[in-house]
Amino acid sequence: MTEYLDPTDSVAVPRKTATRPPSLDGKVITLLDISKAQGNHLLDRLEELLRERATPKAIIRKKKPTFARPAPDALRREIVGATDVIVEGLAD
Repeated sequence: MTEYLDPTDSVAVPRKTATRPPSLDGKVITLLDISKAQGNHLLDRLEELLRERATPKAIIRKKKPTFARPAPDALRREIVGATDVIVEGLAD
């Protein structure tokens, strides 16, 4: 099993990834822009590919106010309440 570390903690804490669905068809997918330069271009292209290769119920775009901090609690609650799959994109 692959182990992932959360870089936002002051001490590295092992985290587990979420279970991946077998298909994206019929799923609500959220693309989260973390506000890094060119991140929107990466997510634009990813959205194009998702629409070509799957039939999601919806693709929702959200944006963090800054990449320097974790997403605000209200944004996280909003995403969790309305999303089957989330993709967090960053670029420079």
